[in-house]
Amino acid sequence: MDNKYGNMLPKKSPAQDDYLQLKEMFGEDGGALIMAVKTDQLYTEENFILWKKIGDSIAKLDGINSVLSEADLFTIKNNTTEGKFEAEPVFLDPTFETKSIEEVREEIRQIPLYDGLLYNDSTNVSLMMISIDEAYLSDQNKSGVVLEAENIALAYEYVFGKMHFAGLPHIRVVMGKRVVSEMYIFIGLAIAVTSLLLYIFFRSFRVVLFCNLVVFTAVIWSLGSIGLMGFKLSILMALIPPLMIVIGIPNCIFLLTKFHREVKDHGNKTKALSRVIAKVGNATFLTNLTTALGFSTFVFTNSEKLIEFGTTASLNILFVFILSICIIPILFSLTKQPKSRHLKHLEKKFAKSIVNKLVYLTTTHRKRIYLVTFIVIGVAIFGATKMEATGNLTSDLPESDPMLQDILFIQENFNGAVPFEILIDYKKDGRKFDKKTLEKVESVQNQLKKDTIFSKTVSIVNFMKLINMSYYGNNVDMYKLIERKDMLRLKGYVENFQADMARTKKVYVYQDSVRNGNLKYTDSLMLGFPLIAKEILDFTPQEAPNDSVEVEILPNDSLIKSYLAQGPNHEEILFVSESIFPPAAIGLSLKELIDTANTTYRLRMQIHDLGSYEIDEKIKGVSEMLDTILNPNAEQVNEYWAKYDAGETKYVDSIFNVSNAYRNNTAYAIADGNDSLLFQFDLNPDLLSSYYDKPEFKEALKVSIDEEQMSYLITGTSVVAAEGTQYLIKNLITSLSIAILIIAVLMAILFRSWRMVVISLVPNFIPLLVTAGIMGIFSIPIKPSTLLVFSIAFGISVDDTIHFLAKYRQELKIRSYDQRACVINALYETGLSMFYTSIVLFFGFSMFAFSQFGGTKALGLLVSLTMLVAMLTNLTVLPSLLLSLENRIASKAFREPFINIYDEEIDIELSDLEVDPRTRIDYNAGERFEDEDEDDESNKST
Repeated sequence: MDNKYGNMLPKKSPAQDDYLQLKEMFGEDGGALIMAVKTDQLYTEENFILWKKIGDSIAKLDGINSVLSEADLFTIKNNTTEGKFEAEPVFLDPTFETKSIEEVREEIRQIPLYDGLLYNDSTNVSLMMISIDEAYLSDQNKSGVVLEAENIALAYEYVFGKMHFAGLPHIRVVMGKRVVSEMYIFIGLAIAVTSLLLYIFFRSFRVVLFCNLVVFTAVIWSLGSIGLMGFKLSILMALIPPLMIVIGIPNCIFLLTKFHREVKDHGNKTKALSRVIAKVGNATFLTNLTTALGFSTFVFTNSEKLIEFGTTASLNILFVFILSICIIPILFSLTKQPKSRHLKHLEKKFAKSIVNKLVYLTTTHRKRIYLVTFIVIGVAIFGATKMEATGNLTSDLPESDPMLQDILFIQENFNGAVPFEILIDYKKDGRKFDKKTLEKVESVQNQLKKDTIFSKTVSIVNFMKLINMSYYGNNVDMYKLIERKDMLRLKGYVENFQADMARTKKVYVYQDSVRNGNLKYTDSLMLGFPLIAKEILDFTPQEAPNDSVEVEILPNDSLIKSYLAQGPNHEEILFVSESIFPPAAIGLSLKELIDTANTTYRLRMQIHDLGSYEIDEKIKGVSEMLDTILNPNAEQVNEYWAKYDAGETKYVDSIFNVSNAYRNNTAYAIADGNDSLLFQFDLNPDLLSSYYDKPEFKEALKVSIDEEQMSYLITGTSVVAAEGTQYLIKNLITSLSIAILIIAVLMAILFRSWRMVVISLVPNFIPLLVTAGIMGIFSIPIKPSTLLVFSIAFGISVDDTIHFLAKYRQELKIRSYDQRACVINALYETGLSMFYTSIVLFFGFSMFAFSQFGGTKALGLLVSLTMLVAMLTNLTVLPSLLLSLENRIASKAFREPFINIYDEEIDIELSDLEVDPRTRIDYNAGERFEDEDEDDESNKST
């Protein structure tokens, strides 16, 4: 199961590279399950303990990295004695004797970092952020941990009210479950509707049974091929099994209609089956080939998911042909000959009246057909101009969907629900905690704060402000960047704090081991963490006998070992360790906010679930803001550099005047470790000007400019989804053009007439244009799911064209003198099959309308409609064009093509031959003419 959601970009693209860079440095951007409640009763003793209990219970599940909520927060205290920060849980005593619930709330509200991140006081909404291991989310057998966590929370809805869930883990797992369940539903619906239609058409349970055997096998083959090729089942791949049913049944209909017609004509079942394979087999293969080509164009998108979909679908469509051309003749060869009631469908009044009406329209009212067609095309073009694109993650969810409602709830209360990330490369390690650099990042955060579509931004700046506040006794007024005078003093504090947090992580490893039955780690908990031992032993430091003896404030190893030797005590040790080091939270970590190896800051935030082009506009705005703040002089300096690069050396001084940093960096680069030369540059600033014309100066200046300009990346799931949609839209025309070109080449090989290629494509363009018009008029957006409509519909709709033209060409070989009769006979021969298959396709694709996903629903309805329009154009516009152009298209090459689709057998019963009254030769005509001449002469003489 592939439950990754929203990334349709090719492997090699700038946006994909940026996202992979984020993952490489900081891991997944969307690994947090969000749980929210709206209540003004959280801060009661009973409810707060329950909120803590929920977090602790979830934290014990396998695959949960951490849980963070108001009940799991730490406060950072300044231990001035040891010169380090210590993290202490805000809430530790469930009896509330040491700290009342009001004091707990007040202490939490004094930490500005969490305001707008974990709670919204104005709306009384509180969050619980649950970090889940990506390995568990990607594994179908382990991803159930998300639902387990949610079920734990749901058990407390009676206390806190409705639980709202959001975050990519929730979307991925719930979507994945829906995909699998929908696949089975679609398979069932497709089989049910096609079976019903088959019975209505053929009035035979045997036909229904045999056709279902074909498609059942095709479904198994399709799922098997997905696994065999190493692909995963995604929202796209889940469409393939029901597609095999919808595409396989028309194959059976064409074969069975021809079989019944042959049986009716001569009554020989074996000959009928032989002719079915010989005559319809080639045409059916070509129709499946064109459909497969329609799907195969997705290979040209370079999107990994679409390539897999296109490859699997096109291969399985060809498999369906193999199955139908083998199974149907074999099974019917082993059964009794069809009875007369099974052949009645060929003479149904309704069916015959439809074909007769088509013949009447195309032979007598072609002008009306053309007029209606032009009107439809005009309306379609108008509608197509109103098409819009979107690419937001929730675009496929209906407005009433609980998942979408929860996401909107989070969005309304915390201004964002989809990850949006900014990575800033500060270039030099010395700038890591430089106040000017940090102030630039702070300015970026302040600008983002003004835009209400962004949630609260978290970066290294927030961490440094919290450290500064802690240093000054958690004074809220000191929640600001560290002053230069305090920076060196706080360096050791920060390093020690990070080391303590790393040690704390070991506690969680030991706790997990004890829970899993490895009791030896209870010793590690006691000996490695004296605070735990002190609590368990109820250790009280004794007064020293004199001032020269140090007081032991914690129990020593011998005292701890003596306790451990007394016997089983792991439950108590585990309980105490969890109270001091709650498994619910690891705490703050610089590693999540800064990558020192790559000199990169990370700004984390969420954004509204916007459409593709809205995100694109927002990215442009953020990029302009970042350029202005991070590199205010970049444009001017680059302009001076371009002039210097063109040979005007005077502009070097212009660059140096912008900022002295450029001069210093250039001098440092030229000195290249030569401290004496660097010292001379400092003593004599004019000395550097003597290097202006030297080759090494130009390179040094370029490096200096590059180092001063901070670079950035804007990425995250929201950006990848938006870029993916735009990429697919750009490639839609390309892939559709390739499909048209391939099918046109195939038609040219088959019919060896460029006129026929043009005529065959016209009735298949019109349905696509109508579909585009409907999407524009009814505001159905272009998105990854609906983009598939055009290539799929074109590949399938051209099948009817091939069947019709194949029969038309066969008629030309027999009666090339009467093209009107050729068109009429082609309509009578193929019209019924085309009608049957189009109805099956229409209702088959309509089954996708029952999907919970708006995209799949729109895909089904649009393809159904396209198939219906394609049937009408192939049965009216195509014959009308053939009749209108007549001799211009019936060339010798068309009558004798490169490849034969229908091979007429030389198998004629002479006794059955009849003279066509339209071509009968009157051998007595000459004698009558002579008699008439004699009569004329006699009349003249008379």
